[in-house]
Amino acid sequence: ESPTLYRLRATLVRIDPADPNVTAGIDVFGCNIGFRNVEVKNRELLVNGKPVLIKGVNRHDHSFTGGKAVTPDEILQDLRLMKQYNFNAVRTAHYPNDPYLYDTADKLGLYVINEANIECHGHYDMICRENAYTAAMLDRTQRMVVRDQNHPSVVGWSLGNEAGYGPNQTMAYGWIRGYDGSRPVQYEGAHRPVWGQLQHDYDREDSNLGTDIVCPMYPTIEELVGWAKEIAPRRNEMRPLIMCEYAHAMGNSSGSLADYWKVIKEHKGLQGGFIWDWIDQGLRDENGNIAYGGDYGDVPHDANFNINGMISPERMPHPAMIEFKKCVQPVDFVLKDDLLVESFVLRVINRRFFTTLDDLEGRWTLKADGFAVVGGSFPLPKGLLPQTSITITIPEIKETILGHDDRAVWVDGTEFHLDVAASYHGGESGVSGEEVATEQFQVNRHMRQMQLSSADAKPPYFEILRESTEKCPMPKVTKHKDFVEVSSPCFMIKFNQRTASFEYFLGDGRNHADYDAKAYIWDMMPNLFRAGTDNDGVKQNGTQFDDESKPLGQWLRLGLDCISLEDIKIEVGSQSVDDGQQESPSITTRALIYGHPGSVVYPGIALAEKLQQSDEGARPRVKIGRWVQRVTVRDNGCLFIQARIELDESMNDMPRVGVQFAVPAGLRQSCFFADGPHENYCDRNLSAHAGVFGEVVPERPSSYVVPQEQGNRMNMRWLFLSEYDSSLFGGDLLMKAKPIENSSFESVTSGKKGILIVSSGAGDSLQFTASRYTDAQLFAARHTHELEPSKDSIYVRLDSAQRGLGTGSCGPQTLPDYQINAGVYEINFWLKPMRL
Repeated sequence: ESPTLYRLRATLVRIDPADPNVTAGIDVFGCNIGFRNVEVKNRELLVNGKPVLIKGVNRHDHSFTGGKAVTPDEILQDLRLMKQYNFNAVRTAHYPNDPYLYDTADKLGLYVINEANIECHGHYDMICRENAYTAAMLDRTQRMVVRDQNHPSVVGWSLGNEAGYGPNQTMAYGWIRGYDGSRPVQYEGAHRPVWGQLQHDYDREDSNLGTDIVCPMYPTIEELVGWAKEIAPRRNEMRPLIMCEYAHAMGNSSGSLADYWKVIKEHKGLQGGFIWDWIDQGLRDENGNIAYGGDYGDVPHDANFNINGMISPERMPHPAMIEFKKCVQPVDFVLKDDLLVESFVLRVINRRFFTTLDDLEGRWTLKADGFAVVGGSFPLPKGLLPQTSITITIPEIKETILGHDDRAVWVDGTEFHLDVAASYHGGESGVSGEEVATEQFQVNRHMRQMQLSSADAKPPYFEILRESTEKCPMPKVTKHKDFVEVSSPCFMIKFNQRTASFEYFLGDGRNHADYDAKAYIWDMMPNLFRAGTDNDGVKQNGTQFDDESKPLGQWLRLGLDCISLEDIKIEVGSQSVDDGQQESPSITTRALIYGHPGSVVYPGIALAEKLQQSDEGARPRVKIGRWVQRVTVRDNGCLFIQARIELDESMNDMPRVGVQFAVPAGLRQSCFFADGPHENYCDRNLSAHAGVFGEVVPERPSSYVVPQEQGNRMNMRWLFLSEYDSSLFGGDLLMKAKPIENSSFESVTSGKKGILIVSSGAGDSLQFTASRYTDAQLFAARHTHELEPSKDSIYVRLDSAQRGLGTGSCGPQTLPDYQINAGVYEINFWLKPMRL
C-alpha cells in the first residue's frame, strides 16, 4: 500500500596482510531492500501480522509486437495498470521474470508469487516422479530463489504449474524451506489426486510436503464455501486458501467476480486469488490486425485459447477490469437509509490493511433521471485506521440541493441517484483525481424527505411519448391479403402476414400517399441467439460441439441462429394505453417459434461445421415456443409494444430472450439512460452505475479480438438513436460510452431526427444492445477485420433476459441464477420515431 525501500550497499575489499586496518575496494554491489514479515498461521497468510487479501492476477510475458521479448516500458505499463485497477499481487506465470519486474514491484507496492520455470502438462504424472529430471527441476528452483531472494515484493515461491505431484516437488519444497524459511511455498498440484489432474483432494495427507498454501485453480464458489465451512474446520487446517487461478478471462468473460469476492470477504481462510490471466496473447500481423493460433499456418494450434486476458494485446483494459476494480476497492461507502435522518449520512469503511485514507478525498454527484445536477467534494476522515469505519455527515449535499437555482429538476417521478467516489488528491500514491472507489445509491426516499419528490408519479421523460410535432388524426386500419396496414398522413405501418414482422414508414403529415420510400423501423422479430462468448463455447473448437458443459453447440442444434414464425395469426383490436385516454388501434400477432438447425453455414467456424457434418445438421425444424406481440398505435405515431415469448419446457440454458429490429444506419448516435457507461451483464454489473451516457455505434466492435456477444447494458430506462451531433459530446467522436455532461433529456432529444425507445416502467427491466451487426454475422467472423458493417442498418436488441457470462472456457460455467430456462418472458416498451 505504501512501500518504503532502503538502499543496501555492499563493498568487497582486499585486506592488507601486513595491516588489517588497511583495505582496498575490489567490487561494489547495491540493491533496494525492504523490511517485512510473511508467515502462515491460523488459516491466514499474514504480511506484517495482517491477513491481507490477495487481489492478484497471473501475468505472462507478452508483447503484441515482440512476442516474448517484452520491453521495460511494457512491464512498467503492466504494473501501473494493475495498481490503477486495484490489483495488489502478481503471479509470474509460469517462470521467473526479468529482474526489472521485481524492482518495479518493490517500488510500486505489489506482492509477487515467484514461480519456477517448471510445467509438464503433457507428461503430468511422469516427470514429477522421474529421477532423470530431478536435478533440472531443483536447479530451476534454486536459481530463482537465489537470484530474487532480496526483493521484498516476493512474498512467496511457487514450485511451478501443472506438473503433477511427486518426489521432485517435495524435494524442491524441502530445499526452499531449508534455504529460505522467511516465505511460504505454494504448489497447486499438491491437492490433486495421486494420479491424474482430476478434482481437487483437500484431504490429501501429504500435501503439506509440497505447499504452505491451499491454492486450487478454478474452484466453484460452492467449493470455496464448502472448504471454508466444512473441510478446513474438520481438518483443523492452518493453511489459507488462495486460488492460484480463477475467473478465466477469455473473451467477454469474468462473470460472477462479485459473487467470488462476496464469499472471500465473508469466510475466514479464503484470502483471494490470481485471475487468469493478464493479457490477450495476440500478435500484430503485417496488415496491422491481431493474429492468434492457426493464423500463421501453424498445426497443431489452440486457436484463440491464449486470447484470455484482462487487457487487450495493445494493453487496453477490457470491461472486466472495471468490475474487478469495484469488487476489491479499498474504500466502501454505506448510506444510512433512515427516514429520521435530516441529512446525508455515510459510513466510510477503510478496507486497507496498513494505511489510512489521508491520500484520498471524497466526491459526490446527485443525478436526476441519470443527468448530473449538482455535485461537490468532501473530506474523508483523517487518520481512519485500517480495517475500521466511521460515520460522517455531509451537510453540503443537502445544502447544495436546496440551494440549487433550477427548481425544474425536482419533478415528481424523477429517479434520483447519489454517486460517491474516493479519489487521489495528489502526492506519490496516485494520479490526482483518479478514482479508486465508487458507489451509487438510489435516494428518492431522501428527496421525498426534503419534499422534492413524490412517490408514485411516472418519470417526466414519459411526457414526450404523448407529444406530437404536428397534429395527426387517429390512424385507420386497412386489411389487405398479405398484410394489415395502419396509417395516417404522418406514418404508415405494414404488418406482414407471412413473416409476422412489420415496417414503419414516416409520412409528410399532409398526404396519405406520401410516405418515405425506405422504412424507418423494420424486421422486428423474436431474438433468441447470441454470438457465443468463449465461455458459451469456443467456436473454433469443434470438439465442444457436443460438450454438455458448453451450451453453444446446443443452441446451434436448436437452430436458434435461424428462427422463423409460423402458423401466424393477426388480430385487429384497440386499447387505451395512457391512463384512460381514448382507445387506439392495436394489432396482435400470434405465432409459433421454430428453429432451423444448420440453415446458416459458417465456413471456418469448426463448431458450426460439426453440426453440418452430423445427423442433426439435416434435422427438421425444432419448436422453440410461442410468440405474441401486441402493437398499439397512437395518433402521434408512438407505438406501445407488448411482446410475450413462452419457451417450451424443453428449453434450458438459453442465450437470451428478446426482440431485434433494424433502424437506418444514419442513426448512429446512441444516448441512453441505463447502467453503464461500460458494457454489463447480469453476473458482471456491480461496477455499472445508472446514468445517461452517449457513444457512437462503432463501425467494428473493438472490445475483443474474436467477435462475440458484447455491448449489453442492463436496466435500460430509455435509448435514443439519432444522427450524429458533435456538440452533444463536446466535439468528440465517442467510440467508448461516456457520461453526457451539462445536458438534459430535452437537449438530447429536442430538434433531432431519431428513434426513442422507452421501457414501459411497469416493473420491466430491459437490456439493450445497438450494433451494426446481427449476432449471426458476429458469430461467423474469426477476427474483427473480417466484419463488414451494414451500410443500411443498425440493429437494436432489447432483452427481457440474457444469459450471464460465467467463466466456462476454463472453469465454472454460468451460475444457475444467471441462466435462462423455460417460462414466459415479456418485453414491453414504447417506440417513438422523432422528426426534425
